[in-house]
Amino acid sequence: MRNETRFTMMTPAAGFTSRVMARIAEYERAQARRRALIGSALLVIAAGVILILVAGWLSAWIAALITTPSALVSLWSTLATLAFWTRKFIEMVWTAMTVITDQVDASQLLMLGIGVFALTLIWVRVVIGPFRFSSTSVGG
Repeated sequence: MRNETRFTMMTPAAGFTSRVMARIAEYERAQARRRALIGSALLVIAAGVILILVAGWLSAWIAALITTPSALVSLWSTLATLAFWTRKFIEMVWTAMTVITDQVDASQLLMLGIGVFALTLIWVRVVIGPFRFSSTSVGG
């Protein structure tokens, strides 16, 4: 067994813990700023690329319509067919919803709604991350 009486405990300098905590808080703020800057830069770059792609696609369509006016008739026919099938799809979904709600009573619909709400809350928790309540975010 060692003789521990000759060892002295060192105490940190006054304000050491507050300086360390301030440094940690500043580091976390810098990390958050860095993540926000990188995220917004990626968002701006992606929006610019999408804008360029859409502008190129739109200019190609305009050039094709100017050079071949009969393409307008074909485009109108295609849009009419697309509108017809979209309407049929919406009618199918509406019919399916009507049949399901006619077969399910109110308590089952309530339980389904609560389930959807719970899954939404879980999804929001996963996307946002853990909830942090600290004294720095409440007071200032």
